[in-house]
Amino acid sequence: MDEPGVYLVSTSEDPRFTPTTATLAPISMAAVEELLEVRPELTVDGQRPMAAELADRLKSFWLPEEAVLYIGLAGTSLRKRVGQYYRTPLGARRPHRGGWFLKTLTILPELYVHFAAAQSPTRSEGELIGSFVDGVSAEARAALRDASRPFPFANLEWPPGTRKNHGIKGASEPRR
Repeated sequence: MDEPGVYLVSTSEDPRFTPTTATLAPISMAAVEELLEVRPELTVDGQRPMAAELADRLKSFWLPEEAVLYIGLAGTSLRKRVGQYYRTPLGARRPHRGGWFLKTLTILPELYVHFAAAQSPTRSEGELIGSFVDGVSAEARAALRDASRPFPFANLEWPPGTRKNHGIKGASEPRR
């Protein structure tokens, strides 16, 4: 679809249905090790982590009750933006580094991308993330590392300027 809009990445063909098979975050240790290799400046809480430490930090944001793992927007073309995401290597900044937590999952090839055209993608994205946050149970929130920001697993900021407290720095190449 070559129109602006919103998209979400889900573990389910129907994003309203949550499969019960992913109760633990399916983090790929190979992907975590690759990220640490390509981003030698990556730190967790100011320290260079071992692969298991980085994997544990990523796991601490998994919401097993939720099928939706990421909500994004495309200001011009949904087809182009989603394509940019899949072409961006883990640890790279461009063309689309957002949602990089997804690229650490063993199930990345099995995920579904759902999309819809939107007149105001920014507003629509905010509404979708807001609805998601409102629907996260108190029990699921309590299990998160950052219970005050129960965003979808791979969303790191919402609203703009309010960042998930993940403590990971240097996960993508520095700005030039």
